[in-house]
Amino acid sequence: MEVKIIETKQILPSTPPFKDEGEHELPLSHLDNDPNIRSFTFRYIRVYTASADIDRHPFDVIANSLSLALVHYYPLAGTLRPVGKSSSNQRLSLFCQSGQTFPLVSATADCTLDSLDYDSDSLEQLVPAPTLEEGLANPCILQVTVFKCGGYTLGTAVHHSMCDGMGATLVFGAAGELARGATKISVQPVWDRATLLGPRHPPRAEGPVLEFLGTEKGSKPYSHDVGPVVRQCFDVADECLDGLKDALFDECGMKFTT
Repeated sequence: MEVKIIETKQILPSTPPFKDEGEHELPLSHLDNDPNIRSFTFRYIRVYTASADIDRHPFDVIANSLSLALVHYYPLAGTLRPVGKSSSNQRLSLFCQSGQTFPLVSATADCTLDSLDYDSDSLEQLVPAPTLEEGLANPCILQVTVFKCGGYTLGTAVHHSMCDGMGATLVFGAAGELARGATKISVQPVWDRATLLGPRHPPRAEGPVLEFLGTEKGSKPYSHDVGPVVRQCFDVADECLDGLKDALFDECGMKFTT
């Protein structure tokens, strides 16, 4: 498979997302600033087969719908920066200002969707692969690749400090609603990390936390005669994960992506 990059378009909100023309920063939670997340951009591919009902080029449809959705999800066009003037400060916040955009790449592939080997490394060509610096400057980068059959893929690279897989799904869900002619989106985003994910005031720990923090030989986690503590990896089949998700949904009514 050979993928050819046609152009990179900067997607701008269709209307100004906020009245203030000045700059502002959106705080990130302690979870968003976890060291394991700050350097992680999650990448995945959505596959769409050809449709005879669509007479417009997929890239144009997606670019227009994302421009409409960006009015509500304008933080996706922001820039992740260290808090304060010192670059040594490892905490990040999201810097926003009027006129910000995010990149949408247009590409073509010289084959059909049916011919793809979904275990092939060549699929890496279908999704952006930003460096650490690029991922901070552009937390969201998308790529639309159109195939000879008329189908296309949407490759997504989103910095994990911005959102998780469920959050990204809500963005594309909103873009889909607006592309189908909706005048408003069904789920309005809220950026209130300080309230939703911030530490409690005053801090408090519930449960026997101290018993499980100790590393002494006599501490409770190591007092059971079950043998030495070892690190072990388990290969869990997809069917088992799906069964667990279904059981959780039946119990609490929530869907989980991981």
